[in-house]
Amino acid sequence: MKSRVVYSIDISTTNHLVMVTAKGIYKLNEIKDLIHTVIKDPEYKPEYNSIIDIRDVKYTLTVSEIFSISDFILSFKHYFKGKTAIIAKGEILINMFKLSTMFISKHGLQTNIFLNYEEAIKWLEDPDSIKLH
Repeated sequence: MKSRVVYSIDISTTNHLVMVTAKGIYKLNEIKDLIHTVIKDPEYKPEYNSIIDIRDVKYTLTVSEIFSISDFILSFKHYFKGKTAIIAKGEILINMFKLSTMFISKHGLQTNIFLNYEEAIKWLEDPDSIKLH
């Protein structure tokens, strides 16, 4: 399957929030490239919270590739001090990312997966919300 990636990155220095919206067909290398793009942006600060909206993404990833992304993120752990909310749809994708977020969270990163923006924002804004779904 040919990769076709479209994404937008909005970094709010006022709200200390990174909003990534991704659409299209993604493979492992495009996801790693997207992560690099975000953390290399001069506006990005490691303490910012992030929302990653992947509801319109078609994945061609295996479970092992999902964990490869987790390992990749952990190798840049010092860039991710804020919370990260992932918004996704589709039972298989959500379950794959739940495994990944549990793995990442065991290493000190605060990551969670949601079905909609409102739940994600509520979790990000709650200073006591470290519970995972």
